[in-house]
Amino acid sequence: MNERYADLIGAITGVVNLPTLPSVVYEVIDLTGDPRVSITTLSDCIEHDPGLSAKVLKISNSSYYGMKQYVSTLKLALVILGVREVRNIVLGISVFETLRDHNIGAELGEDFWLHSFSVASVSKRLGAALALGLQGEDFIAGLLHDIGKMVLVSDTPDTYSALLREYGTVNAQVRCEAERKAFGYDHADAAAALAVHWSLPTTLSDALWCHHPGPNRSIDHAQDPGLAALVRVADRALHDDFTADGLCSSCEDQEAWAQLRTGRAPTDLAGRRALLGGFIHELSESTHLAF
Repeated sequence: MNERYADLIGAITGVVNLPTLPSVVYEVIDLTGDPRVSITTLSDCIEHDPGLSAKVLKISNSSYYGMKQYVSTLKLALVILGVREVRNIVLGISVFETLRDHNIGAELGEDFWLHSFSVASVSKRLGAALALGLQGEDFIAGLLHDIGKMVLVSDTPDTYSALLREYGTVNAQVRCEAERKAFGYDHADAAAALAVHWSLPTTLSDALWCHHPGPNRSIDHAQDPGLAALVRVADRALHDDFTADGLCSSCEDQEAWAQLRTGRAPTDLAGRRALLGGFIHELSESTHLAF
């Protein structure tokens, strides 16, 4: 799908300005690419940015991780959570700060964060329940799935804000079609292009691209189809009403569930509804992490 992304980046950069991430993010990604990287080296790298360090510790101590002890240092966070998990926290924080500073209002940035953090939480819970063997990719892919919206609203505020007002509560497929009509691409395209622009892993850019169905966009062609399917189901679950009878799009997405076949995966709609509905209920009872 690299050629497709090349076309997307060319089209999108003609309309919006794709921001760059702080250098510390690339340093962290580079360091964590070495399985032998020392905790001291990695913590020293992150601590060069005091604001980032403080936010990593805040998330590490959030109810999301359910720590039994207070995590007071980055070294301890790395020991308890693991290198890849802390890397993903750094990446998620940096992406949202970069995009929020890129002409995103604080209130809208908070809304994006809360929805994205919720999708990340459901994605991680579902990945664990289905024993997909992911190591943090489920959380970070869910967290970043809607970054294309943040790019569009920052660089085309009037046009995209009007589109969100008109289509924000309708079916996601209809909203994506409206985006393609207005811009020539949708926010999933923009998210994937941004991920490639930032040299993020292909598994991640594919998952962002496939979180909504679209023309010539098949989960089957993703580098990690299971991850792409997971994020799509989690995102749809946040828009479904599990307290009412009727259509449940997250349970009925056959393309996605075909990639989630494991010994623990429900094969019928009732089982899927019970599983996802339970995650959504748990999320509604928890305290959201403010950004």
